[in-house]
Amino acid sequence: MKILQGIDLVKVARMEQAIRRSGKNFLDRIFSPEEQAYCGSKRMRFEHYAVRFAAKEAVLKALRARPKKGQKLSGIEVKRLATGKPYIELSAEARRRFRIPAKAQVELSLAHEREYAIATVVVVIP
Repeated sequence: MKILQGIDLVKVARMEQAIRRSGKNFLDRIFSPEEQAYCGSKRMRFEHYAVRFAAKEAVLKALRARPKKGQKLSGIEVKRLATGKPYIELSAEARRRFRIPAKAQVELSLAHEREYAIATVVVVIP
């Protein structure tokens, strides 16, 4: 068994600035349509975007992966169970690219407040 861990902290103001500067291109490259719909429906939408970006970065850190310039991160998606617990869903392409077996377990914890968003990820590979 192999256990990998990643953590990332994002300043909400930087995420807001990136979204306002780059708009739809940035959103489409980083966030899935479902993530955009969820975050866009929230009053504090930049906090929600920031924490999801932190989650994607934490996954990359856990996997010791570096995305290539212009590479989409929308294949790493933050979803929520009916209970509200967040989880990571990796697309088939992302699993192939990062060599993550189907039986790997990805655990996610998120927190955000007005200035910062943080995510930690633990990947357990049997």
